[in-house]
Amino acid sequence: MTLSERARAALQAIEIPRARRSLGDLVENLSIDGKTAHVRMRLLPAYVSKSQLKAWAEQALKTLPEIEAVHIEFAQTPRQAPRVARPPQKLSFPQIAHIVAIFSGKGGVGKSTVGVNLAVALAQLGTRVGLFDADVHGPNIPTLLGLAEPPAVHAGKLIPICKYGVHAMSIGLLVGGGDPLIWRGPMISKAINELLESTAWPELDYLIVDMPPGTGDAQLGLAQDVELSGAIAVTTPQEVALSDVRRGIGAFQKLNVPIIGIIENMAYYLCPQCGHRAYIFGQGGGEKEAQRQNMKLLGQIPLDPKLRELGDAGVPIVIAAPSSPAAVEFSRIAQAVHTYFHKG
Repeated sequence: MTLSERARAALQAIEIPRARRSLGDLVENLSIDGKTAHVRMRLLPAYVSKSQLKAWAEQALKTLPEIEAVHIEFAQTPRQAPRVARPPQKLSFPQIAHIVAIFSGKGGVGKSTVGVNLAVALAQLGTRVGLFDADVHGPNIPTLLGLAEPPAVHAGKLIPICKYGVHAMSIGLLVGGGDPLIWRGPMISKAINELLESTAWPELDYLIVDMPPGTGDAQLGLAQDVELSGAIAVTTPQEVALSDVRRGIGAFQKLNVPIIGIIENMAYYLCPQCGHRAYIFGQGGGEKEAQRQNMKLLGQIPLDPKLRELGDAGVPIVIAAPSSPAAVEFSRIAQAVHTYFHKG
């Protein structure tokens, strides 16, 4: 066996955790000049960092006594990629009827909780629903659905995990729960697209996409790369949240993504004893914003401690407490969204 063949075998022996591939599968070119190995490989941003890949490759190749130095370069990294316009061809998912983005202008407004309960409520209507967690920095979908095990792989595709009638996929299922994901803008978009494309989505009526908060690369990249059927804004009543969600609405409008409507979360606190409504974060902010934007107010979700408790336990409130005011409102919102896509 030649030195190059032994070098490739050493890289092939390194298994990439959770990716179900070996390090050797990523190698595009390998050459040896004297005692230096030169390796060009592809990066898998959705699974492992560039520094970790380099460390593994160097460690594997230096086990060969003939190799003293290793030079690694990556194909199509953000720094090396030519600055060209995005291709007009978008990612294609013919088996999915409607892809709907759930977004917010800022964090902490309960966007992921809304996305999970909306997805399950749509499934309860008898529709086929998927849920994609695009929030790479704060993937909360596994916690909210009570998912812990990584997805299975079949024919090179990740199999979404089905729970409560919803087919779910999240970057949080592929990395450790406490592992930080320190990525720059271009890497975020690339990771989202790769995970979305590498998932074996079944026939779906709706794919609900839980976006990261704000109007950064993830939101803009997805809107440019995927044919979104619409987007739903999530806000709380206070002005600081409303001003941020306005920017998000404006960004999606500039990208010609229809805004289905606004959901006002934490709209009020309903006393379980006397039924009194306390408007802790202000009253009617989401409703006024919907009127100002000439958009539909899809619903007003009350501030309910059960939402937090059940979310931490991995059970959507529409499953655990279907007659609660919050669950009833989620079901009403799901019906409104379904009606939006089936007018007449």
